Amino acid sequence: MRLLIDIGNTRIKWATLTREGLGVRSAQAYSDWDQARFTQRVLDSSPPPERVLVSNVAGEAAAKLVREAVANQWGLETEFVDSTAEACGVRNAYAQPANLGVDRWLSLIAVHGLRPGLTCIVGIGTAMTIDGLDASGRHLGGAIVPGPDLMVDSLLRNTSDIARRAEQGRSGEGLFADNTLAAIQQGAAHALAALVERACDMLRAQAGTAPTLILSGGSAAAIGQLLHRQYDALPDLVLQGLARWSNCHPG
Repeated sequence: MRLLIDIGNTRIKWATLTREGLGVRSAQAYSDWDQARFTQRVLDSSPPPERVLVSNVAGEAAAKLVREAVANQWGLETEFVDSTAEACGVRNAYAQPANLGVDRWLSLIAVHGLRPGLTCIVGIGTAMTIDGLDASGRHLGGAIVPGPDLMVDSLLRNTSDIARRAEQGRSGEGLFADNTLAAIQQGAAHALAALVERACDMLRAQAGTAPTLILSGGSAAAIGQLLHRQYDALPDLVLQGLARWSNCHPG
């Protein structure tokens, strides 16, 4: 049995991997966690694993917390996955492969195993990432923009008049909102949906065929409902990628 951990900017997700596949996925916000809380929430809920594999985009402090907690709990060395030039049949488009976020790298690996073909992969969380992948496993590059909550927060934090007018607002539906808070929220969501549509159109123009669109992440449903094309929702792509990576690298 292996324990897979995905440390994002806001939430941490984890699941066990056995011969039967991924077990129940868990996810929680972790900004106030110390080592004791991490051990209680994540490690105490799992039997002793053979390996602990981690995707981490939250920096060295999060890595240190996990590394020390795992060592104290089980005496194991945590395996942190890094982006490389090639893995599991996927080839990285970056000239410096390590600079591709490991969450994006593992999502590419997961999709190539689950849905091989020309694909537009969109992860929507704190940031929104877009990556293209062709049928041969060649990464076509990608884009990163703020996610919907970060877009809204940037306006509320960095303006005075807009933030003041939004204080008495309420959420709404539709692009043409009748109050400032809804106008900010809907503007952000529709802008992201439009970028997803444009990315798919550009992939189709380059390849001559329509890509499969895959959405993942905590805000996938909110953006997906605004799209004018079909998409597949594949949650927990990073955990799926960790599972595939671990099978490609048995240790």
